[in-house]
Amino acid sequence: MRLSLLLIALATALAGPCALAQQVQRAGLLLVSWHTRDGRLLAEQTLDLGALDAMPQVDIVTSTPWTEGAKRFSGPAMARLAGLAGLSPVSVRVTAMNDYVAVIPAADWKDAPIVLATRLDGKVMRVRDKGPFWIMYPIDARPEFLQLNYRARMVWQVKSLDFVVE
Repeated sequence: MRLSLLLIALATALAGPCALAQQVQRAGLLLVSWHTRDGRLLAEQTLDLGALDAMPQVDIVTSTPWTEGAKRFSGPAMARLAGLAGLSPVSVRVTAMNDYVAVIPAADWKDAPIVLATRLDGKVMRVRDKGPFWIMYPIDARPEFLQLNYRARMVWQVKSLDFVVE
């Protein structure tokens, strides 16, 4: 009996943080932070879909290796998100729901209208559709974005953006 209770308590403790993280992801919340290179936290925000929709929106119409035909991706520009704390980041560490991580240098969002897409063809993206948030580059306008190093940066199911500031 004691062993059963111990196992139940252990399972609950281990599942608790995972369950909370899943609830945050299902709610469409984006965790955004700004850190120094040595990891010191400078600022952080949690943004929901309403906050992201309140920002100026950018549309990218492009084909991708993951969709059929050209699609319209809409959402705030990465440059706008990078500047929310009034800081000048040199890169962003993008983390997906499955803990995949990609680092995007600031040169990318300064050089092209990269979008944190919240909508695909005008519809809010569900998790099963690579949502709720997907980093998208204008591939059709710049074919070099099909190179593997750029494709690796087009993270879907984004859960957090960690900007690095010097």
